[in-house]
Amino acid sequence: MAAGRTLSELVTDRARIHVYTYQYERPSNHTRSPGHDLLALCSDLPRSSVGYYYTDNARSRMIAMGKLMFVPAGASISATGPGGDRHLSVCTMPEGFLPANFDPADQRFLAMCGDVRDTNIWSAMQRLSSEASCPGFGSDILVDGLATALQVDIRRYFEAAKVRLKQYTGTLASWQLKRIEEFVYAAEGQRVRIADLASIAEVSPGHLVRTFKRTTGRTVHQFVEEVRLQRACMLLRSGNQPLKQIAATLGFSSTSSFSLAFRKSMGTTPGRFRSEQPVLN
Repeated sequence: MAAGRTLSELVTDRARIHVYTYQYERPSNHTRSPGHDLLALCSDLPRSSVGYYYTDNARSRMIAMGKLMFVPAGASISATGPGGDRHLSVCTMPEGFLPANFDPADQRFLAMCGDVRDTNIWSAMQRLSSEASCPGFGSDILVDGLATALQVDIRRYFEAAKVRLKQYTGTLASWQLKRIEEFVYAAEGQRVRIADLASIAEVSPGHLVRTFKRTTGRTVHQFVEEVRLQRACMLLRSGNQPLKQIAATLGFSSTSSFSLAFRKSMGTTPGRFRSEQPVLN
């Protein structure tokens, strides 16, 4: 479980800003289901943090989490990382942030929710956090103004993304992504090669490399490593399978290389991770 401590909070007619610290378990697995669109800034989020969005009817792929992220209203996010102390600033608005035509089933836009890279949004969120931590004269007016600007900039962010995506004629179809994901998830004891993925997607290796990043927002290598990390966590939770066998199942050349990669991503060893998890039946 994670323990939190509120540092400051500021509520106006337009927005609520909540600044707090959270102490996550090592490693952590955290789920959040806000009732409103939520914008969160975590300035010290580890690079290895990954997660996925889900609703009652759909679930996104695993994505790398950034320091600034959205959680759309009506969706939940489940994130995994190395744990530790985190400083978060969260902003919600009764009116919401996201445009009315935002499609939570579109993985390309969900990936943009998990890692928001926009200097205007980033700057406004930092200003809101500072104002909540140390409010001054006219704080409510300033916060309402920044919240309005955020709402505009966020909608511009997604509208601009739509324009960029339309300009890409080379993207992968949903059936190609499905084949690739199924192949990677099913791979056991073998190295996943670009040539193999290109073959099942019926494209050239070079075309796959270019279009996979355009379609998903990350490289093929990043996706394969995310899947291996997810499967490693699942296998470690599911019983007492020897680490040597798990390493071989995941395609590592040795137990030591598996342990090194796992510790680099999760901040702990496979053995310690296993000992800290409840055993799944």
